[in-house]
Amino acid sequence: MKRDTVTGIVGIAAVLVLFLVMQTLRQVPNLIEPGPRLMPTVGLLVILLSSIMLLIHGIRGKAPEKSYFPKGGGKRTAFAFLELVIYAICLEVFGFLISTPFAMFAFVNTLKGDEKVKWWFNVLISIAVTAFLYAMFVLGFQIKLPVGILFR
Repeated sequence: MKRDTVTGIVGIAAVLVLFLVMQTLRQVPNLIEPGPRLMPTVGLLVILLSSIMLLIHGIRGKAPEKSYFPKGGGKRTAFAFLELVIYAICLEVFGFLISTPFAMFAFVNTLKGDEKVKWWFNVLISIAVTAFLYAMFVLGFQIKLPVGILFR
């Protein structure tokens, strides 16, 4: 089986399990008044659609398989996970607005691979993503983001 086929099957199975767990742990979101409770359902739908597309691509695709991790990819992925842990700690201490631009800058540098990304463009991406996420959660969904221990 191709990697895309396996990933699609695993994604579909994970969505089904998580959906069943969500149904037993909390109320179903009110679709008339969408709010924060709707976000996990939307996320699961996006994962389900992408898993179905991967499954179809894996079944129909005739292109030769590329290696799952390019040279150094495993180390890069482990380092990105470490960055996520550090970001979670910084989020609690410094809050969303201070931690996220630095974390985005680090993530782009770690995950860019062999591609060249200019530092000023990376700064622009980091600030834009932080502003978009802030607007989406605070203004759109009216969800408070962490302000950090230092700024309470």
